[in-house]
Amino acid sequence: MDIKSLNETKKIFTERRATALEKCEKQKQILMQNEEYASLVKQIRLNTLSLSRALANGDDCSEFEKLDKQLNKKLQDYESKILNNANIYHCPTCKDTGIVNGKYCDCFIKTYKQVLRNKSGINALPVFTFKDNKISTIDCKQSKNLSTLYNSMYKYCNEFPNNKYKNIILCGKAGVGKSCLLSSTLNELLDKGINAQYFTAFHLNSLFLKYHTTNFNERDYIFENLLETEVLIIDDLGIEPTIKNVTIEYLTVLLSERAGKHTIIATNLSPLELQNKYGDRVFSRLTNKETNKLLYLEGDDLRHIENK
Repeated sequence: MDIKSLNETKKIFTERRATALEKCEKQKQILMQNEEYASLVKQIRLNTLSLSRALANGDDCSEFEKLDKQLNKKLQDYESKILNNANIYHCPTCKDTGIVNGKYCDCFIKTYKQVLRNKSGINALPVFTFKDNKISTIDCKQSKNLSTLYNSMYKYCNEFPNNKYKNIILCGKAGVGKSCLLSSTLNELLDKGINAQYFTAFHLNSLFLKYHTTNFNERDYIFENLLETEVLIIDDLGIEPTIKNVTIEYLTVLLSERAGKHTIIATNLSPLELQNKYGDRVFSRLTNKETNKLLYLEGDDLRHIENK
């Protein structure tokens, strides 16, 4: 699990638990107006006093201890029934602790995945998953090739982090299906609880510029997510303007610092165009055959086909 996202999730549950306990106390005050509940509380108090006296006098405490267990069990059952019906807890199973039998509750895992999703940048992509893929039914030139790529990226997600190639470079003109493929991949990774983040090249370039113009002592937080995320997805590499002393320089730094981590890049440019735009240093990092897999996607503009 991603440590920062895990801590953020724990914070959410700490706040939920505190709110739930506050509601419980208020509900118990209301319950005290119920004769049966108030009687149980009174019996427990009286039995506790009797137990204390017996302990102090060295008398037999077994009957008091037995009654204490019986009364407290009855009180807990009563409270659980009332409190659960009052919808005090987000999750009645773990009572908002996030833990059940020493393991994370399903609600905790679900919240953790939502934390990952909230910071992933997925809202910038079309809503699309591997289950939504119907490319085989569309009459287009890239139908077979794109189907193969969907299978490959699904396999990539299932094999993570033990992939043969850590970095995927997807080359293809606009409209051939790259964004939906990226969306499917990102959704699948997030569903598996993997910290994956999506940036367009334009957004990435803006972060580079911000980093370049920010006070030295405040720079680290800008690059933090880019460097620490388990999977970094960069879309439309090549459409961003080239800012002198910024774009190429910081892209080189980013790719170098992420060596050994997983990065997926989609671009409208061909390998030759990438080399011409970014130079040999970036190109060599994008085309390292030991760690990178270059995928090519050619075909029709699916946006026009779907609109027919």
